[in-house]
Amino acid sequence: MTVMAPKNKWELSDMVKFAIGIGAPAAVRYPRGEAYDGLKEFRSLLVYGKSEVLYQEGQIALLALGSMVKTGELVREMLHEKGYRCTLVNARFAKPLDEEMILGLTKGHKLLVTLEENVASGGFGERVTEVLNRNFARIHVVNVSIPDAYVEHGNVEILRRVTGIDEATVVERVLEEYSRCCKSDIG
Repeated sequence: MTVMAPKNKWELSDMVKFAIGIGAPAAVRYPRGEAYDGLKEFRSLLVYGKSEVLYQEGQIALLALGSMVKTGELVREMLHEKGYRCTLVNARFAKPLDEEMILGLTKGHKLLVTLEENVASGGFGERVTEVLNRNFARIHVVNVSIPDAYVEHGNVEILRRVTGIDEATVVERVLEEYSRCCKSDIG
């Protein structure tokens, strides 16, 4: 089973076409409401099981899935304003994971942040952490996801804030973890 999640409306279209050609079961997880129309300039060819690097820097790696790429973009901008360098990767595939990319992010980064609009238990971040642990990777990880509890439906932006997956809360968590694990590397 292949599971994909697009970063924007153009990638949603590309993924639906891609899914038809896989010749096996595939799912495309898209966000409720309107698809994001940003990041149009990033439209690299879809390759089965491979991520897309949007910005390559150092210090902090943001590995975002689906609608959380937009959040990752805003988090990156907010962290830049505070003097941090961030790589932003569009994971594209929840299954299969791009293990090569995940392990590659351990080089040149002190902190890896996974971003998903899904529950933590059995989710993307948990699977990324499993890959890192299995390969004895030495990097601090923050998994940003929805708590594994009942969440009422409603306005998407309010839900993101209530569940802690909004930009401001993510930046706060990243700064807190970075200062705990990487004090000597700030600046």
